[in-house]
Amino acid sequence: MSLFEPANTQRLDQDVVEQALQWMVTVQSGVSTEAELLACQHWRAQSAQHELAWQRLTGLNTDIRDSTRMLPAAGARTLLRSRNAPGRRTLLKGFAGLGVMLATGYGVRERVLLPELFSDYRTATGERRQLTLAEGVDLTLDTHTALDTRTTAAGTELFLSLGRVLVSAGDIRLSTANGQVLPAPRSRLVISHNLPWQAGTQVQVLSGSASIKLARGDSFSLDAGQQVTFDSQTDSTPRPVRVGADAWVNGLLIAERMPLGQVIAQLNLYRRGVVRCDPQVAALRVSGSFSIDRPDASLDLLTRVLPIRVQRVFGYWANVVAA
Repeated sequence: MSLFEPANTQRLDQDVVEQALQWMVTVQSGVSTEAELLACQHWRAQSAQHELAWQRLTGLNTDIRDSTRMLPAAGARTLLRSRNAPGRRTLLKGFAGLGVMLATGYGVRERVLLPELFSDYRTATGERRQLTLAEGVDLTLDTHTALDTRTTAAGTELFLSLGRVLVSAGDIRLSTANGQVLPAPRSRLVISHNLPWQAGTQVQVLSGSASIKLARGDSFSLDAGQQVTFDSQTDSTPRPVRVGADAWVNGLLIAERMPLGQVIAQLNLYRRGVVRCDPQVAALRVSGSFSIDRPDASLDLLTRVLPIRVQRVFGYWANVVAA
């Protein structure tokens, strides 16, 4: 039976559908690593829903390749014309993504992976959220952020498992898997963890100061205007806070000779869809101010200042390539 009429009509959780889409993009990208392929296999083995979502998606790819008559005429002609073109695989993936949304009845809303689904506070694609805690702490959560509160003998502690948060500190401690951050009273800082373009945890002190204790036990301090990136075992030398470190709070991405690949990775977090950057253009340097609330407009702006173009499929998939 065709995947357009699946034999197993079990409804799939929206987040599982979205995770399957993400893994499909990774596996079919043509540049996936062995570690990514193993991680995909591990994800499929985690639950029956994961495997069912994967089978529906891969089966739908086959249906589309074997049954172009089922596509709109214009879409079928495009596929036939581009049978040997490099972009054909991208177009097929776009049809597959659309087919899954139609076959399951789900729209793709957000990209949130387990265990962040169960966090006390989390944000969806393009969402920013402001919180005020009882301890007098003001927080702004960036898109795709997962934050938990923990009560310990020493008081309330926040745990950031994913994303980025602006902290206007009262009496609070914030931890990640790599260590603990203790802001001084009335300090203001940005803490990020596990971002696509950043390994480990980063702390940027905008005002005041903060003490950092690594998971292995070492401690050090940061003053206003300093930032540092660290994991559970090592830390980098403190550097000046980059320009526009908190611009995302106001819906902006400020780039100062930033690699295009990093710019695209950041815009991808705010866009309801998937944006890929071709490695051939990922190292191009970008300077300027870009809207994260209108990521597609920002992609178009980039094409005016760099020798690149954006290939779009159904408004969901986008691929940034050389012009």
